[in-house]
Amino acid sequence: MGKVAATFTILPEETTFDMEGLKDRIPSILPEGAKPYNAEVKPFAFGLKMLEIVVIMDDANNVMEALEEKLRSIEGIQSVENTGLTLI
Repeated sequence: MGKVAATFTILPEETTFDMEGLKDRIPSILPEGAKPYNAEVKPFAFGLKMLEIVVIMDDANNVMEALEEKLRSIEGIQSVENTGLTLI
């Protein structure tokens, strides 16, 4: 079993959502077996900011699904999109 790096883009519902605060909370949100590698708040559109995160995790069943479920369950988040996945 190897490791993978997954990149996610997280968009809030409102322009007032604290993306920097979310960035700081990411390590506590991630499921077991997933570790943050990089997190960056970037401008998106019309005052919205997005959070782009890279997470290193085991290439095991259900880890990716558990991670996406945790991210989608954050109150105030409109969408979570997996934008990249690579074996490392």
